[in-house]
Amino acid sequence: MQKSQRLIQLMMMINAKKSFTVKELADEFGLSVRTLSRDLDELSGLGVPIYSVQGRGGGYRLLQERMLPPISFTESEATAIFFACQSLSYFSTLPFGDGAATALHKFYHYLPADTKEQIDRLKDRVMIHSPFRAMSSEILQTLMEAIMVRQVVTIFYRSSTGSSQRHIQPIGLYASSGYWYCPAYCFTQEDIRQFRVDRIIAASLNESITIREDIASQTLRDIPETGDGEMKPFEVQLTSKGV
Repeated sequence: MQKSQRLIQLMMMINAKKSFTVKELADEFGLSVRTLSRDLDELSGLGVPIYSVQGRGGGYRLLQERMLPPISFTESEATAIFFACQSLSYFSTLPFGDGAATALHKFYHYLPADTKEQIDRLKDRVMIHSPFRAMSSEILQTLMEAIMVRQVVTIFYRSSTGSSQRHIQPIGLYASSGYWYCPAYCFTQEDIRQFRVDRIIAASLNESITIREDIASQTLRDIPETGDGEMKPFEVQLTSKGV
């Protein structure tokens, strides 16, 4: 077996395991412990997040997130994915941390040279623009984590009437005109409310409040649109500067 094939199989194998030892992998591959140790060092150098567990019964684990197996894309799929991810760069804040930027960098780095050339010709000629709105990425990430782990969030929210503490159960996150919004069940108001994320001063997970299962089963598609849809006349007078 070629070394490159062995490294791919090794990556897929440890991805499927919660923990492992070098001896276990060496036995499965029929190789020496020294050879497997070198392979693990090489995978670590390539960015596979492996860390060692010290002490009796120790071994190795994957750090936090597991690696996904290799995926093949057609040229048109690669172009579509690149610009879909690049469109996120026009948002001032994202709930994914640096994940979108690093994923796009890895994706672009491993594209064939001719595909890169075609994408380079489209850069700054195809974009999905979003107005720049400053807000806290930590708060966005806390709200997204609450949705993922099914927990209540305690927030301090700034509105036209002042700041107040709320306990909310987020239903989802969506962006519009550069702003991020979080429809959520408000335990204070005992109803679903919409919160603009840039008006949230602080947010933290709250394990002391039990979530409502009926709210947890809802998605953004279940949230009714605000307003009655009635058309109303609206007149504006502008100065020459305003025009």
